[in-house]
Amino acid sequence: MRPVLFGLRAFGQQAEVHSYGVAIAAAFIVAIWIGARTAKRLGEDAESVRDLCFWLLVSSMLGARLLFVVTNLPSFAESCRVGLGPEHSLRDALWGCTRALHVWEGGLVFFGGLFGAVLAALWFTRRRGMSFARTADVLAPSVALGHFFGRLGCFAAGCCWGRESSAPWAMRFPPASLVFQQYVTDGRLDSAAGATPPLHPVQLYEALGELLLFFALAWLARRKRYDGQVLVAYLAGYAALRFVVELFRGDAGRKFVAPWLSTSQLIALLSVPLAIGLAVLFRRQQRAFSRV
Repeated sequence: MRPVLFGLRAFGQQAEVHSYGVAIAAAFIVAIWIGARTAKRLGEDAESVRDLCFWLLVSSMLGARLLFVVTNLPSFAESCRVGLGPEHSLRDALWGCTRALHVWEGGLVFFGGLFGAVLAALWFTRRRGMSFARTADVLAPSVALGHFFGRLGCFAAGCCWGRESSAPWAMRFPPASLVFQQYVTDGRLDSAAGATPPLHPVQLYEALGELLLFFALAWLARRKRYDGQVLVAYLAGYAALRFVVELFRGDAGRKFVAPWLSTSQLIALLSVPLAIGLAVLFRRQQRAFSRV
């Protein structure tokens, strides 16, 4: 675990290059490259796919942040209320009331990013006269591979951590990690400690699952029976993976709709009927097209 890759000094200022940021950048670069290459191989417009990837980048970040803000709205409202207190300056008020925009502080929910990207893809493909189902099939494996790199970044940063565990593969996170700092803030760990208690490396669980999902989707893409089948398989596959991984998560930032059901698990459950509905829709479209 290495939250900070290295430090830089320029113009008299010290800056740090974080592993998480590098992993997210790598995720998008790899996903765009794989997607454009796949589009070219299948005879699709690779240039349009690259243009779409720009909008997917923007919409996924906005969607991921928006869902995080919505699920943590009381915290953001409290920050604004405190900033508006008489003992604080105008600068404090602006800082507290604009915390929803402080993406550099962290706080992204993947499901929000996924649905934001789907909406952007629907808009873009309709505008360009492209097939949404066929385009989604091209990009779905890339999303899984990109998410694989993103979860490696989570592991390096020590965010999205797991529950305490006595499993032989459980891992301890160093003082620079987010989980260590949260443990100290919660009073569960002394700041002089060398590492956290052993935790489930859920980031690696999900990363491995995403990598396997990528290979499965790439295999299916060459054998699919209808346009949209790869997208349907991705939605169902990721929903199952996320539901299981959530059982081992331990980070306090997660929200729950019930003591036994996290928000992400609920969205995962809702994604299954969505995937089934899309499968029925895409199959009907394929049959209608075949009759023409």
